[in-house]
Amino acid sequence: MVQVFTVGTTEWRNQGATPPQLAAVLEPPEVLVEGSLHWVTVVGVEGVGRISGIISFELADEMFEEIPHPPCQQLVSHGYSLSVLNGCLSAAGLVDAVHFDIWVMKQYRFKESWVKQFSFVPPVSFDPNYVTRWLSSRRFPVVICALKNGEILLQYDESSLVSYDPVENRVKTLQMSGLPKDFLSLPFLPSLFSAKATMNLLL
Repeated sequence: MVQVFTVGTTEWRNQGATPPQLAAVLEPPEVLVEGSLHWVTVVGVEGVGRISGIISFELADEMFEEIPHPPCQQLVSHGYSLSVLNGCLSAAGLVDAVHFDIWVMKQYRFKESWVKQFSFVPPVSFDPNYVTRWLSSRRFPVVICALKNGEILLQYDESSLVSYDPVENRVKTLQMSGLPKDFLSLPFLPSLFSAKATMNLLL
């Protein structure tokens, strides 16, 4: 069952049954793009295999919708993670034992607008069995954000940060002191809006 709570109100609202595509999703939504939350879900038909699709929940209309996935069979079969790159929905994952691809949806909701933006060979020095483990566990490298210098920041496993330079086509592992052994990286954008003030406006 889907329930929605709006900041500034006092009650949860029932929005009906959970869509079948969302029933198998155990993770929280990965990204917020164009006013909608997005999850990776399984849309494959029995006997065909696991096909990873995308489902969204539009916050304004409070409606679920399937979003076209990237037109890459290896990517949707192996699985991928979602992120936001330069304001666009992005999907990234391993397509074989060597290459890591990043796809970007240039025009939201339009299948034809998916473009393979980057493709590179990940570093393997910290774990020679990384491909086998990721493909078996379906836990994938995550694109965190695009940096101001044009490089792409990614997290591998729960313990490694790397950056990809698309100009030099170079990947490097970032060494940062003080980080715990396992951690989760999230992009953060500061805001001048107060949550308390927003609630008062809605009351």
